[in-house]
Order: sequence, then structure tokens, then C-alpha cells
Amino acid sequence: MNSLDNRNDTRLADEQLLLQKTAEGSREAYTVLYSYYTPLLFRQLFPLTHHSKEDTEEIIQELFLKIWEKRDVLIAIQSFQAYVFRMARNIMVSQYRKRTVRQRLFVELEHRGDPLCTLPEEDILFVEYQSIAREAIAHLPPRQRQIFELRTEEDLSLNEIATLLGIGLPAVKKQLYAAINFVKAWLNRHAGWLVSLIILLKGL
Repeated sequence: MNSLDNRNDTRLADEQLLLQKTAEGSREAYTVLYSYYTPLLFRQLFPLTHHSKEDTEEIIQELFLKIWEKRDVLIAIQSFQAYVFRMARNIMVSQYRKRTVRQRLFVELEHRGDPLCTLPEEDILFVEYQSIAREAIAHLPPRQRQIFELRTEEDLSLNEIATLLGIGLPAVKKQLYAAINFVKAWLNRHAGWLVSLIILLKGL
């Protein structure tokens, strides 16, 4: 699969000011960012969605909805262009995974001939695994959880997290690594058997 290409810097004039105003709640500034970056994203995404106008527009709409909902992080973004392309990539991957599960469910329904049948066992186990992962994140100390979520959910770089939180880069790294190790240990302790069972079911 081709990757999103953001090597050509086409940064909008006064972009940092627009980001700051958007973070403060300015819909006018947000609209300028949306209007400028939508065609750039569309050109890159359209071939990757098998030239689906509907899928491309859906990704862009979801992306900018997330940007508005999490606009407070924009003041720390060092390159908004790189940020939106990373978000677009992540949304594409997420949608592909969801679509794959739906397709597998449809095939399973056809195979069984039972319109009321449940999800395949491995998908149920995967949902359970995700639930345990969320439990692990919930047990993190507040600062570690904040940094972990900014990195994994908001896709901020370590430098951007440091800027946003007003702390040093070494402190961000230390807290993030501690959070990752905690989550890994929690999953090994509470969900190790799930991974083995999922692998086993895939081989059946």
C-alpha cells in the first residue's frame, strides 16, 4: 500500500496563529484550516481508498471532527501538516480493521445461515483483550495516563507532549516508558491466555 506523502511542505501562512485561535475555540480559524487542508488530504487519500469519494470524505470528516474535539492540543503541534497526515493514516488503518471484522462477520453469517448468530469466537476474544487493555490504562497514575493517551490516541510526538504539558522531554520519555511497561505487564498478567487462544482459533 502506498503511504501518505507529506514531504512537500505546503504550510499555510500564519498557521501557528490559526492553530492557537482554533485551540481557543475560534470556528473561523478552524474553517480556514479545514478549507486549506481538505483538498490536500483528498488528493493523497483518494487513490488509497480505491478511488472511493465517499470513503475519502468520511475519513476527512472524521479527522477534522477529532481535531475540533481535541483542539486544546493544537498549541503544541510543531507541524500541523504532518499531524493531519498521521491522523489520516491512523483513521484509514482503523477503518480497514473495522471493515475486515464486518466482512468476516458477514461471511460467518452466510456460512452458518443463522441471521442471529454471534460474532466469531476470536473477534469476541479480541474485544475482551481490548477491554483489558483499557482497564490497564485506567490504572495508570494520572500523569502517565495523560502522556500515554496523548501519544497513542492523539498521536502527538514526544516533543509536542513536552510543549503541551510544559515539562522536559526526558520527563515525558520516562513517564511514557513507565506507562508502556505497566500496560504490557498488566496484559501479560491478565490477558496472556487470550492471545494464545486467539492464535489457536486462527489456526483452526
